Amino acid sequence: MTHNAIVGKDILEMLMFSLYPEAETIYREYLQNACDSINEAVETNLLAKQEDGHVTINIDTYHQKVTISDNGTGIVAKEAESRLKDIAAGYKKHKESAAGFYGIGRLVGAGYCKQLSFKTSAFGENVASEMVFDVEKIREILNDDECNLSASEVIDAVTTLTSMPESESEHYFVVTLTDILPEYPELVNEDLIYKYLVQVAPIPYLPEFKNNLIKPNITDEKDVFLSYYKRLNSIQVSVNNIVNIRKPYGLTIDGTGDEIAKLRFFTLTDPQYGDLAWGWYAITPFEKAIPDIDPYNGNTRVLTRGIRLRVHNIQIGNENFFDGTSYFRQARSNKYFNGEIHVVNSKIKPTTDRSDLAPSKEALKLKELISDFFNSELQKVYQTANKVKKEFERIVEAETIRVETEKLDISTDFPEKSKATQLSESIKKRTEAESEFDKYQNKKDNVSEGMKAMLDVYQQKFDKFKKDVSEGKIELDKGKDKPKGREAKPSIDEDIATLVPKYGEEKIDMLKRVFQIIDTRYKSSKYYEQVIKGVKSSVVNDLKK
Repeated sequence: MTHNAIVGKDILEMLMFSLYPEAETIYREYLQNACDSINEAVETNLLAKQEDGHVTINIDTYHQKVTISDNGTGIVAKEAESRLKDIAAGYKKHKESAAGFYGIGRLVGAGYCKQLSFKTSAFGENVASEMVFDVEKIREILNDDECNLSASEVIDAVTTLTSMPESESEHYFVVTLTDILPEYPELVNEDLIYKYLVQVAPIPYLPEFKNNLIKPNITDEKDVFLSYYKRLNSIQVSVNNIVNIRKPYGLTIDGTGDEIAKLRFFTLTDPQYGDLAWGWYAITPFEKAIPDIDPYNGNTRVLTRGIRLRVHNIQIGNENFFDGTSYFRQARSNKYFNGEIHVVNSKIKPTTDRSDLAPSKEALKLKELISDFFNSELQKVYQTANKVKKEFERIVEAETIRVETEKLDISTDFPEKSKATQLSESIKKRTEAESEFDKYQNKKDNVSEGMKAMLDVYQQKFDKFKKDVSEGKIELDKGKDKPKGREAKPSIDEDIATLVPKYGEEKIDMLKRVFQIIDTRYKSSKYYEQVIKGVKSSVVNDLKK
């Protein structure tokens, strides 16, 4: 006697209500599905190129509603019901270009709302299909211990499919979460979701980062990097009226203000499996670890800290993925870097919740290669930078003392012998520091490309310092090669708070709302960010008078 297997209703509890520990990750799931549909549209010539793909996210806080739409292929009417009802049916399983492959991600939004719906139309058809999931009814069934329906029977009982006229030229897929549950306010927090998406979404880099750092550096390396870069998954994503959001990497490191000298590109390759991943990291002076809060930008959160792992250009885990000692020998090491690792081997896939890589021989080998690279190059780069920096600071301090001493007049309290001794000591200290500094510079032929690039940064700093000395331009703080005045400043909000006693809370709240509207409209642009910051500061300063 044989038994036909039954998939019980409780599987829906996991798929809809327990799959993701953080609510905002549903945006990543729906973006991934949209990206796959856009890629298919490019492959079938429905879209000319990947960059023509667009995902529009509308967050309606007032109505507690979220809509995520894309202009991918959509689903033809005859397949709509099966494609939207079936679970883990493997429609994308054998597509190497697909970011999703388990066939369960579209249900994750149900755990955060009262109604989940999908509306879609395919090019050339004059009809659209809409599938509505009654999530409240699902919860009732799952909570009924007397109900023994299978998972498939539950889905049949709670879904409604309707058709409606549509233009033949339209092609899209729309996900709508209606009545977001009050315990998940983060899902309708536009600022939080924006900051989440610019880190995890498969979106382009800022133009200044691409044009000034990626393009000049990637062409200096082997052709393989340029090839992988050109194939990088990248689509347009908009959040409310913030159009075409970008990864927030700039020309300097947020949190430290260090200028990025260049990007170091690398591949992680195994003799048996070939290239498993490629990546880049920013070359800077590595003067200190990158903090979580940026003191130079109104004490805002830093969104680019650490090396990030990405599959199909979608982030795996969060910014802390490589923290601790699982990859680096020292727990703090990852916080010194800006960079990304992009998986290119199709057999390396993320876990269901995308918090890690799914176990496979290729994934295990990649993790081993990452650990080796981090400890053989990255950790040595920032540790050596710390030593070179100290020698450079000793040089600057000794020379500053020498210049100050030269200016001192001989007196009874400061005889010529004392001045000569002090000058001699400062020259000796500078000579000793320069000798140690040169030892690191003389090792360039036997170090990694990253180490060489970092040492070049300090050599340029030293050459500039010598030039300034020869021209009598020593205006540096002792032990630091940074312009004066780079102290952390109070944020705009802190400045505004000081105006309350003068103008009253009601008027100041109105001012805050005006600033918030401006921020929402332009915060995706690094250029406008600086302009707006200046305008806001001017307004606040005028009000203080």
